[in-house]
Amino acid sequence: MSPPAPVVVSIGRGTCTVVQGGGQGAAEGEREPVSCELSGDLARVQQTALAVGDRVVLQDRPGAAPLVTAVLPRSSTLSRPDPMDPHIERVLVANVDDVVIVSSTRRPAFKAGLVDRTMVAVQHGGARPVVVVNKAELLDDRGRAALEAELETYRELGLPVVLTSTVTGEGITALRALLAGRTCAFVGHSGVGKSSLLNALAGQDAATTGRVREGDGKGRHTTTQAALHALPDGTRVVDTPGVRAFGLWGLDRLALRHYFPDLEGLGCRYGDCVHDPEPQADCAVKRAVAAGTVSAARYRTWLRLLREL
Repeated sequence: MSPPAPVVVSIGRGTCTVVQGGGQGAAEGEREPVSCELSGDLARVQQTALAVGDRVVLQDRPGAAPLVTAVLPRSSTLSRPDPMDPHIERVLVANVDDVVIVSSTRRPAFKAGLVDRTMVAVQHGGARPVVVVNKAELLDDRGRAALEAELETYRELGLPVVLTSTVTGEGITALRALLAGRTCAFVGHSGVGKSSLLNALAGQDAATTGRVREGDGKGRHTTTQAALHALPDGTRVVDTPGVRAFGLWGLDRLALRHYFPDLEGLGCRYGDCVHDPEPQADCAVKRAVAAGTVSAARYRTWLRLLREL
């Protein structure tokens, strides 16, 4: 039986680091990281053609670093349009089972819109979304009740939802059990505590963390590039840099419907209705939002994505 293909754990300009077995860290059976160079064809398009988590083909070169000559087919991707050119795909991570969408209760505050649009991108790319809201220690009883009510929307959609605190330890055991033995990526705004969660799951300092700025509640971007870490229990986590916005790649209006089953399942009488404010006055979705039986936040995200597409 041939050994598994090397897995990319970090990427530089024209280079990458791979591990035969899949991660950086103490997981059993993994070897030391190997620095590689990219072939000329790969280097020219590496931000689309190569991502952390990719399985690759290496060519040994006596007296020189191994050369990455090909990327094997992916089981999943998380992509978004290039911020400078929306016609170019940027693949953030590949071959993960789960994408953990990390937000926080405060500093920065929970934003359902970012969770919703990232959730669409995750599902479209073939992975399972997991919703995590960190910094639970900053909530009072009233704030916790309000947040739990908002998170109920995602539980009703069948998504795993975990409220965590790296200060008190709340939710860490549950999150560790949820991700055990799987490969996942942490995605979210800067400052929500992705690297702190990684360290809490690892039980050691696997990633560098930094303080949140007092003025605007945003992080200092302590994670500057994606990197894959192997935890002692066999879980593999890709820690990604903070994102300020998340555009959708490879979707059209028809495909978007698939990722909003809570809206499409209402059975709107108009087969071609997009549930926007105009022109159908008797739209079932608009009536449900007005009645409070459908999340108004989810509906607002639907309208924003609809306009983008």
